[in-house]
Amino acid sequence: MISRYQIGNAQTIGCRSVQSNYFSTTYTDNGDLFAVLADGTIDHANGRKAAVTAVEYCVDSFLRNPRAYTSQFMLETAINANRRIQDAIFTGKNPRLSLTMILFTDESLQYFNVGVNKICLYNGHNEQILGSNANNSHSSGICGLSPKNIVYILSAGAHTDAHPMERIKIIESKKKLFDKTQAIIESVKVKGLNNQMNATALLIEVVK
Repeated sequence: MISRYQIGNAQTIGCRSVQSNYFSTTYTDNGDLFAVLADGTIDHANGRKAAVTAVEYCVDSFLRNPRAYTSQFMLETAINANRRIQDAIFTGKNPRLSLTMILFTDESLQYFNVGVNKICLYNGHNEQILGSNANNSHSSGICGLSPKNIVYILSAGAHTDAHPMERIKIIESKKKLFDKTQAIIESVKVKGLNNQMNATALLIEVVK
């Protein structure tokens, strides 16, 4: 089966001592694509453990129930992932976890977001932030997709320390998708900020 999507990813640890961003992508037998990014927001092993625990739980939940993955199911999965984290971390401060899930099915995108990650859609003309609602603790929804659309998940360290116009210029360049992702993270690193957080960019292009 020829994939309907191209994927690129890049990360930097910034000035932190622990990389607490973790992500994964997986396909179903019929070619649907599921992606998840988690960010544990404290700089020690608990943040890393929380992110890994959440991502692994979300992927396992999706693979066991791919047809059930509605927005409500994503919310329930996020709640259950948080319970897993609380069970796994017995001492110290529990991380505040940012968690993003997206599911590509046919010509649509289903998404869920809680925390400070961003989901963006480039439609060939401009960048649209999906599910951004300051009045809700989480956001979810569904939108249509067309060939050549690019969807990207950005951790806080990636979207707060690079101007949107920088990002759009990279997205519109002739670079390959993987190289575009590397360039987004490089645009963060080149600033040399003293308080640079972990930064992760995950780009997915609809190729047909």
